[in-house]
Amino acid sequence: MIRLISLIGWLVFATSLVSAQLSTIYWPVNYPNANSPWVVGQKNFLSWITGGGVGIESFDIQLHHWNQTILNGFYPIALRVPMERLSTGRKNFGGELEVDLDSSIPVADGYILVFMNTLHGSVYAKSQKFSILASAPSNYTSADLPTATATATLTGVPNPTQQWALTLNGIDPDATASAATMIAGNAGSGH
Repeated sequence: MIRLISLIGWLVFATSLVSAQLSTIYWPVNYPNANSPWVVGQKNFLSWITGGGVGIESFDIQLHHWNQTILNGFYPIALRVPMERLSTGRKNFGGELEVDLDSSIPVADGYILVFMNTLHGSVYAKSQKFSILASAPSNYTSADLPTATATATLTGVPNPTQQWALTLNGIDPDATASAATMIAGNAGSGH
């Protein structure tokens, strides 16, 4: 009985750690989605919104697929995306990017975009599952979307040393952490 209670306690603790890694911030990813896939060789739109005052100054965007036989690893799309207020004047923040896909990108259903802090591993948001198609179907009409001001181009296959397709001007959390250490000193060092 004591083993069962300790097992339940451990499971509750482990569940709280896992759930702490995924944010509960209102952060919908508008495009792409199940009805608006990306197409290889075309301009693909990525847009999101989020509520203001979330305490996140910048984030990174990665392209993932659950099936490792389709995509072994992930594509690093954008590094240090700044959290910016939308021009609507409301308290919404958000942004948009254009993503160009090379013909080497695997076509499949079930892709997701992950909005996260890659330094700490905190996941802020995930997109709906969407498809990447080799060509637009005959009945496909792309939404009339604005032209994004920044473009990321994905090529090749994922690898551990792959560079980010796009680096923006958001806060670098690694540089901020180093600066904070220099100001505050190292714990226990007497500085």
